[in-house]
Amino acid sequence: MKKLFYIGALSAFLLAACGEEEVKPKEVKPVAEEKQQDETSSVPEYKIEEDNFGKGMWKVVLSTPSTDEKELKALVEEMKNLAAEKYEDVSSIWVNIKTEGSVANTYAATAKVALDEKGKATTGLDELGVFEFNYNVGETHETTAADLPQSNADYTADDILKAFQNAGLSTTEPRDNSQNCVKLDCTKLLTTEDVSIYEWPSVEKAQEVSAKKFGDAQAGTIIIRMNNKELDIQKYIDAMNNVVHK
Repeated sequence: MKKLFYIGALSAFLLAACGEEEVKPKEVKPVAEEKQQDETSSVPEYKIEEDNFGKGMWKVVLSTPSTDEKELKALVEEMKNLAAEKYEDVSSIWVNIKTEGSVANTYAATAKVALDEKGKATTGLDELGVFEFNYNVGETHETTAADLPQSNADYTADDILKAFQNAGLSTTEPRDNSQNCVKLDCTKLLTTEDVSIYEWPSVEKAQEVSAKKFGDAQAGTIIIRMNNKELDIQKYIDAMNNVVHK
């Protein structure tokens, strides 16, 4: 035993004399842990624009300023947690994500997940609890309302909507659907369950579109289309004319 001790001490002495230190093994971090940290993203700010639940299916439309793919995935996963808090017996979740401020005519991302066998049947997915995620952000999502054709008229589609509301006319669930103007070349589109209001960049353009039997009535740069045909269109025309021809 003493002999072994002397040999060990001698080795240590020789290493020190040569200016070398005993090499210690480097600490190796688990690869899986590093990968998990890289893939973890915080949930971005968002708001729920549509929330529909029925027959075990939760369909939700979100809007968020983020276009980062990892953050949108994190947002989708957040919906799974939220569904468990909001509803019972959720079989499947369907998520559509809009880019806030964009008028793109496609969603930034879409996803669906099956939570039980019934959900697998409705979604067509084979796995439970795993989202099928589609990322669609591209150049069109950089398009904003400012990039659409602009009108020089001193009234807007918003003014027409306000006139309808002030006149007591039905305008259920008003929403901005100007993303459709990317294809239509309109300036703005406001949609309600009762009437849609299209604003065009010029009177000439509105007349040209109206001549193609688009919409139900036209005045100035505005075309309206009645979505509820049981309503009295003349009252809407009168309210529109009061704004356009004031």
